[in-house]
Amino acid sequence: MLLQSTAFHPTQPEMISHSSSYIECKPDNALSSDISLLYEFKINEQLPSLLPVIPDGCLDLLFCCDPSHPFAVVAVSPRHRCSYHFRTNVSYFGVRLIPDQTSLQFHCSVKELLQYEQLPLFEIAKVEGSLLEKIASLSTFQERVAFFSSFLLSRQNEKTETHTLVSYCLNMIYAAKGMINIRKLAEATGYTDRYVRKKFEQSIGFSPKSFSQIVRLQYSVQELLSQNININSLVERCDFYDKAHFYKDFEKYMSLTPMQYKNTYSPK
Repeated sequence: MLLQSTAFHPTQPEMISHSSSYIECKPDNALSSDISLLYEFKINEQLPSLLPVIPDGCLDLLFCCDPSHPFAVVAVSPRHRCSYHFRTNVSYFGVRLIPDQTSLQFHCSVKELLQYEQLPLFEIAKVEGSLLEKIASLSTFQERVAFFSSFLLSRQNEKTETHTLVSYCLNMIYAAKGMINIRKLAEATGYTDRYVRKKFEQSIGFSPKSFSQIVRLQYSVQELLSQNININSLVERCDFYDKAHFYKDFEKYMSLTPMQYKNTYSPK
């Protein structure tokens, strides 16, 4: 079962627009199968402390680098656009994990994690508390990226048969920009629909259908926020029946119309 790896880099446009400072970088190739993005941001007192987040299918590790009270959480992908509360004037270091990463092991399934918005990292993940102390003590984004990358490289595990199956399905979903159904995944892998769905949910938390919808939403958002976009063309590229179906589906996840979102969050 071979399929060329397809990159998936979900975006959080409001994280950028709501921050007084934001910086990001892609991981080194050695970690690209576990990490989608590393980033850092800060919210000043003049900005709202509630930061809107949209579905992306990933798990984010968030390290609050407040010298007086640092903490770390695992933030799950919401099923709909929602808002998280952050402290002002404090740096947050974030690591967006690829859905099928294997380096970070949890005490419960990802499906169980999805029942919550955020959970304390050290209560549910098999990592040492000294990780937070070290990250909070570092003074620059580049130092935190280098330290965390080295930490995760030392924890990479062998891929299981289930991981190989799920990764294959994920790459099919990414390549199709979310426009694929469980039947095609089953046909391509040689397994039954039920088996593929069971293994996918165990590893990713979402069903193949739900995750595919998130990928299509992410693709729609990224296209929508580009400078020169034609809605009719976007509807066609995202395989919606018509513009009305696109608007209905977009509003279901985002609580805004496509044009409301574009006018508010497009790069100026």
